[in-house]
Amino acid sequence: MPAFIYQILNHYTAPSELDAGFLLLDNSANERPDWFEYWPMRKYLLHESLDEEAFYGFVSPKFRVKTNLSAAQVHAFILGADAGTDVILFSPGIQNSAHFLNVFEHGDAKHPGLLNVAQQLFFRINRPTTLGDLVTDSRNEVFSNYFVAKPRFWREWMAINEALFAFAEDPADPLGAQLRTCTSYRSRSSVPMKIFVMERIATWLLATDRRFVARAYDSLAPGRRPYRAPVAIACDALKIAYIAQGRKSYKDVFLMIQKLRSMLTWQTRWGAALGSKPIRRCLRHLASYWRERAR
Repeated sequence: MPAFIYQILNHYTAPSELDAGFLLLDNSANERPDWFEYWPMRKYLLHESLDEEAFYGFVSPKFRVKTNLSAAQVHAFILGADAGTDVILFSPGIQNSAHFLNVFEHGDAKHPGLLNVAQQLFFRINRPTTLGDLVTDSRNEVFSNYFVAKPRFWREWMAINEALFAFAEDPADPLGAQLRTCTSYRSRSSVPMKIFVMERIATWLLATDRRFVARAYDSLAPGRRPYRAPVAIACDALKIAYIAQGRKSYKDVFLMIQKLRSMLTWQTRWGAALGSKPIRRCLRHLASYWRERAR
């Protein structure tokens, strides 16, 4: 099935650094740096005609670095999707978010106040959600806008983000002020909260709207720190089991592991360093999944 996947050219990246297997979406003019990649995505989705049965996607110049996937691998995976698939996820990994009940709780840990801002957003658009009860997992979690979707999903995504956009652009709106407030990112307070809320809208839609069918590329590949993966995989599996069966015991065990994750990850890391054969064997296998992406 057809797929139109654009790699966004920003003002500090040379065109030669992009993957030639993707189409190019030029944002080098950097007209609205405060909206980051949403600005070129918004312009495209508002003004271009879309094929209802095609997939569309918009990825950053760092896509290969973050995911270890080429454009050819992305297109091959899309070709393997069945006709009923609406969204395909290429998340760079869930090693951090898996430790939280949902992506908003994870966001709040990284960007204090995000959970409250998102809660207000959903209330304002008449889609109230108790984010403290929401559970998301590797089947619907995606970051960095690394997903492709058919137009019916993009329309829902745009409806929410355009409401967010309107709030953030209104200088008199109290919620807009919170969305414009810069929050911590890589040891700096340089990115508006609106960007991190927006990044989580796709996951929220997939977790709350059963009309959309998603397929995820393996997001459990552990990158360059395989010792972080075992606890994340266990947490993710417990969340999936809880969603599927509704048994509170799964959630209870998840919450216990969540509190112990630093200690368990430390034990895994040092167990491998000290020569534990079971741990080393497990981490070798996990690391191989990441290397296989580059083939």
